[in-house]
Amino acid sequence: MAKIFSFLNRRSGHMMLSFKKIGFLMLFLFFLNSCATTSDLENLRTDIRNTRIATLHQQKDISELKEKVSQMSSEINALKEAAVKEQAFGAVKESQMSALQQISELKAELQTLKGRLDESKHSTDKSLKDLLTERELQNAKIAAIEKELAELKKATGVQAEPKKEAPAEQKPPKDSVTPPETKVAEKPEAKDPQKIFEAAQIDFKEKRYAQARQGYERLIKEFPKHQQAPVSHFGIAETYYAEKKYEDAILSYENFMKKYPTNEKVRMAMLKQGYSFIELGDKKTGKVILEKLIEKYPRSTETELAKKKLAEILPKKKR
Repeated sequence: MAKIFSFLNRRSGHMMLSFKKIGFLMLFLFFLNSCATTSDLENLRTDIRNTRIATLHQQKDISELKEKVSQMSSEINALKEAAVKEQAFGAVKESQMSALQQISELKAELQTLKGRLDESKHSTDKSLKDLLTERELQNAKIAAIEKELAELKKATGVQAEPKKEAPAEQKPPKDSVTPPETKVAEKPEAKDPQKIFEAAQIDFKEKRYAQARQGYERLIKEFPKHQQAPVSHFGIAETYYAEKKYEDAILSYENFMKKYPTNEKVRMAMLKQGYSFIELGDKKTGKVILEKLIEKYPRSTETELAKKKLAEILPKKKR
């Protein structure tokens, strides 16, 4: 650009010299007009004309050069602006592509997690259904065996068996010397549901879990609408859990929660059910149940216990 303007300045200087020459020629012609020949005058006029034409051409060239310089300057500025915009657009586009890629990855990960959750839920529902079916079959077998045993006892006249069941139906005597015959005599008279429940509770505290379970089952069977019936259902599950019979515990807790979904002990039932699955080696299902407990009852004592258990079974990098 500097060279172009220098060239234009030189051309302007030359034009000024040409104008001066023309002035001197005109003066010269004025003084020599009287003595110059017609031919010389015509030649001089031709030179002047050519000089003016050349001057006009130079002016035109200079004007065109200035216009070109101006156009080139505009084009250069436009190119600079375009380069800056292109660079900024490229950065924005790259940022958008990165964000879109991250969104796509998050969607894929979310879909994978949803699939795993659905699979886990399906597996859990199927396992619980199978366990409930198996439990019903086992109960049917037990009932058939108990019926057959009762018939055999009736046929053979055996009456000593009730003596073994006496501790499950009443409180243990304070006097350890009291003969077992006294307990047997009291069992048939224990028709008060509250006494049946209290006897089962005592058996549970004394870790006589089988006897406690019999007491709870008796209360449910004979007094299904009693106020202690829900606690008895929960107590049956607790006896299995205490005996480490985790499959039976899972089924009993499930039965309790379906029958009494609004009972305050549902939180503990969910917690123990999750524990039971973990004890059986099914950490995946146990984790799902504990997380559901945390989501449903976020401010409960059972939720705090669930969080501690999850912290124990989950790797540190996944916490």
